[in-house]
Amino acid sequence: MKVTAVLLLALVALVASDDIDWSKVRPISRMPRYWRRIPKQLIRQMVSDLEDFPRHRPDGRIVGGYEATPGQFPYQAVLISQFPEGGALCGGSILSANFILTAAHCVDQASGGTAILGAQDRTNADEVGQVRIPFDQSGIYYHEDWTPELIRNDIATVRLQSPVTFTDRIQPVTLPTWSDVENDFAGITGTVSGFGRFSDDIAQASDILRYVTNPIQTNTACNIRFLGLIQPENICLAGDNGRGACSGDSGGPLTISRGGDTVQVGVVSFGLALGCERNWPSAFARTTSFLQWIQARSDVIIQA
Repeated sequence: MKVTAVLLLALVALVASDDIDWSKVRPISRMPRYWRRIPKQLIRQMVSDLEDFPRHRPDGRIVGGYEATPGQFPYQAVLISQFPEGGALCGGSILSANFILTAAHCVDQASGGTAILGAQDRTNADEVGQVRIPFDQSGIYYHEDWTPELIRNDIATVRLQSPVTFTDRIQPVTLPTWSDVENDFAGITGTVSGFGRFSDDIAQASDILRYVTNPIQTNTACNIRFLGLIQPENICLAGDNGRGACSGDSGGPLTISRGGDTVQVGVVSFGLALGCERNWPSAFARTTSFLQWIQARSDVIIQA
């Protein structure tokens, strides 16, 4: 892996009209120009800091997590977005029967694609409960102020070409309420799920849905690692014990458990390109910063 400072957590895949050639999935790095402007001494400091946080190799994966059981994350979506150079494998979450929530960098300039819902094994189109629904360019809404260079406002919604029927394997996620806007959720255990890479030494995405848990950090603590890139519209999950999101998890959900509900507080955005098992935080778009935008770009109604 090249020594670059930050990585938008997407993958490239080749997508055919009727099926997906999963053997062609490979990681890419859409390297923001912001990081190319960081003084070299700061980059050296970031690399030096890693010496105090050696790599961990726990048994589970997302990285450092666990294999999900069928139906454990019924709101999880897989997005295969089509681009001129191929397709990008990303995560997402089900907002409603018609809409998926994901990251802007997963669909920016995409011509359309396919949403895979209810999947435990994303490669098995015959899996019980798995549904694949296309979307086109007219159904892609990424934030008007999405800024790739600074990774700002990295959030999008996707309208499916036909509504999905809810089952025990396919259910919408719960969004935060208006009363949560001032809540930073720091110290609460967060869960991130996805089909991304489960080791720095493995180039392919995971066939099986995986998840990991860690405490949510304050933005101040996260910014110590990301050198000021973290903004109020971000939220971070600690990278303790080599756990966190990795390439291919972009757009997927960061959730907390509250009162019997699973509440989505973040959308996977970026992480450290030096490696996902380096005890570095994972950064997300903070959903409470975008509640009004999500309501305007979907058919969900945010609760009081």
